Amino acid sequence: MSIKGLVSGFVILVFACSGALAQETDAAKPQILNNIAQNDGQSGQIEMIQPEQVENLLHMQIANNRLLKGIPGYRIHLFSLTGQTARQRAEETRRSFMMDFPEIEAYIKYDAPNWQILVGDFRTKNDALRNKKKIEKLYPRAFIVSEFIEISK
Repeated sequence: MSIKGLVSGFVILVFACSGALAQETDAAKPQILNNIAQNDGQSGQIEMIQPEQVENLLHMQIANNRLLKGIPGYRIHLFSLTGQTARQRAEETRRSFMMDFPEIEAYIKYDAPNWQILVGDFRTKNDALRNKKKIEKLYPRAFIVSEFIEISK
């Protein structure tokens, strides 16, 4: 290939990519993109160049995540019971658990006709397993389940 062909190919490539270099205001970018692009003065500068469709997809994903009730994770199932006294026993078990493990949140879940106690908001199965070992000393029938969990505050 000749030098003239390489130069003309390079010029075409520059013009084709110039649309991706369009400037946007920081207010239009999702917060994560602003955080990445910020320069703290101690590290290098990051310049993000991407098609507009990528940013649109990111906006859509953020909107979908806000509609979900939490994120995928794990909880530990302690208790499940059906019957007239099931709710009362679930509340008693929850109170008892929270006295034994005040650092772990406990939830009552009603999945007709069962009342259940689920504990913890674990992002990984390893976190759930580590806590299950402590919990099963007092609740030997405890087991891990996949659930949507609340995001830590």
